[in-house]
Amino acid sequence: MQSDPGIKNRIDPPHSKWEVVPENRYMKFILLHDSSEFTSIVAMFSKTVSNHTVKKIWRVENSNLWMLYNRQKDQMKKKNLANTVDERQLFHGTNPADIDVICSRNFDQNICGTNGIEYGLGSYFARDASYSHKYSIPTSAGRRTMFLAHVLVGDFTEGNPALIHPPQKYGSSQRYDSCVDNKNNPSIFVVFEKDQVYPMYILEYEERKTPCHVN
Repeated sequence: MQSDPGIKNRIDPPHSKWEVVPENRYMKFILLHDSSEFTSIVAMFSKTVSNHTVKKIWRVENSNLWMLYNRQKDQMKKKNLANTVDERQLFHGTNPADIDVICSRNFDQNICGTNGIEYGLGSYFARDASYSHKYSIPTSAGRRTMFLAHVLVGDFTEGNPALIHPPQKYGSSQRYDSCVDNKNNPSIFVVFEKDQVYPMYILEYEERKTPCHVN
């Protein structure tokens, strides 16, 4: 797949080798700790979450969702009369109970939008793992889960709580593609169309344990 200039710190697995799976089915592959995929993702995570350790990362392969994602990208290019789409890798903290639904059917604002609607009623994604960490529910063993998703943010503008879809562009019948917290330096992105997202990676992590010294 061609790399778009807008994507940040992109890690591209070989999508052409993915297996075709039935609708609402997916496969997970655990990444080796010494792989470039694993180390790149950990580096992104650790920029803002330094007191936790990533224990495992899975790559999610759902050929049906990936097809819909790329179809959406093509539609956005045509709509915006552009050769590329601003595409980013963004974090999303979640409840472990929602992982299977997200991997099968993608992010849904009915599941993902329950933690606040400050910038609109959609699914929220963050540039910084520290923001998504606040919405990551720990298990009884203290493990937390976070997604690193591919997101087609496209043309964006600042959001507000009243929005159920992106507002229209000034002087145009076209709508923006997503909403953000600050259009000059966005760190939070709200997406209203689920095909603009692909749940690429699942991170499992825990708080770094402080060594106990015995005198």
